[in-house]
Amino acid sequence: NTAAARREKKTRKVFVRAFSALCMAATALAVLYFGHLAVCALVFVIQVFIFKEVTMVRYRTEKSSEVPMFRTIQWLWFAVAIFFSYGGALSNTMPTPLSKWLHRRKYRVAIFAFVIDNHEVISLLSYSAVFVLTVLSFKKGYYKYQMGQLSWTMVTVWICVGQLHTVITNVFTGLFWFVYPASLVICNDCMAYFCGLALGRKLIKRPFLKLSPNKTWEGFLGGGFFTIAWAVVAPVIMKRWPGLICQFTDFDNIPRCNAEEVHDFRSGFPLFMPIEYPCPEFLRGVLGRSSVLLYPIQVHGIAFGIFASLVAPFGGYLASAIKRAYKVKDFEQTIPGHGGVMDRMDCQLLMALFTTVYLNAYVRMDVFSVHSVMNAISRLTREDQVRLYRELKARLKGEGAI
Repeated sequence: NTAAARREKKTRKVFVRAFSALCMAATALAVLYFGHLAVCALVFVIQVFIFKEVTMVRYRTEKSSEVPMFRTIQWLWFAVAIFFSYGGALSNTMPTPLSKWLHRRKYRVAIFAFVIDNHEVISLLSYSAVFVLTVLSFKKGYYKYQMGQLSWTMVTVWICVGQLHTVITNVFTGLFWFVYPASLVICNDCMAYFCGLALGRKLIKRPFLKLSPNKTWEGFLGGGFFTIAWAVVAPVIMKRWPGLICQFTDFDNIPRCNAEEVHDFRSGFPLFMPIEYPCPEFLRGVLGRSSVLLYPIQVHGIAFGIFASLVAPFGGYLASAIKRAYKVKDFEQTIPGHGGVMDRMDCQLLMALFTTVYLNAYVRMDVFSVHSVMNAISRLTREDQVRLYRELKARLKGEGAI
């Protein structure tokens, strides 16, 4: 009876976990359908849940209730970080900034335009106010506890805001840069599980990581292999949905791309234009050819796949260490069968940070289009626009183009 009860409990757990996974997948697809702004809203909600769950790990009611404004100050630090992060993305990095869009409205929302235009000054003032409030909240007899909690709050702010600092900019560059990295982490997580289940400790007896005794070398290496393979194949599949590639360029024109616009590679999507690459000598005999036709994004994808396989999983190992340190099984029970949002997003945060750095270093220069450049020109003053027109006209005449 006991064995039957255990089997029934395990079956129920698998069913709940699978059902929750399907619900999460359906929610993600629905959010993607509504476009860039919906994805930004989803990212914000995820950040709120992660901050709540991670800060609660160290929350001790008996002490915290005696510290003035304890939880309020924690959330104020989070709010300041979020405002600075999102304000920068909306005011500086978009081809058509939010403040200009607000100024163009028939009924001008002057207060919002003012906030976006001056977000750095407001961020500094807000930071200063919260800093002073934090110091004033220190209470004799609780200094050590408050220092520990303040340090933990800052670490949590970095985990859920710092690592996602410019993810909004990535989303505006194209939903592909949100979906693609996330899919690599999901692939690695799933395939590491299945490879570990099938081959775990059969080929390599040595323990993989003491922090996570259930992890195996077979799972880690097998997950890495399939992740890199998916990193090369996924762009070919995802390019079939033009909405994933479109940039968000204007609040007046929520992207609803058609195939002709997206696949006009000359206007700014060279990453999805096939190029012939020479094969290394050792592969020419195997492939029977001296070159291979690939999309540039597939070549970039190898770097994404390697990072998702070798580095991103350590976000999960850090989460495991935190849970072990504070003797909790999951961060929260927000998602039935999966634990909290942090339990699902621990590896994604590190992957998002890599995506931001890689985009800025190697890719973002390749995604400009005529439309995005025209929107950037719209940010110039009228005098600068006229000057640009004259200089561009003179250069094109000198080159014989007109």
